[in-house]
Amino acid sequence: MLPSKKTGRDGRQLVPTELAAYSLGMTPKKFRDWARRRELHPVAFERPPGRRGQATAFYDLADLFDVTNGVSAGGA
Repeated sequence: MLPSKKTGRDGRQLVPTELAAYSLGMTPKKFRDWARRRELHPVAFERPPGRRGQATAFYDLADLFDVTNGVSAGGA
């Protein structure tokens, strides 16, 4: 799935779980577990029109940057 049309805190597009996981060298499941331990939550959920099932979770790249660099998520 491609990045969202919505943007994050820094103006970049939100990325789906799969892309966020890939950027950190993890599988989506390992990424979700890693994010949960660091209290990093998706900022948006989207489901393409006409599709059923679980919506795709999107993460803000700025939050990922903050967490990987020792800053609390959300820029606080």
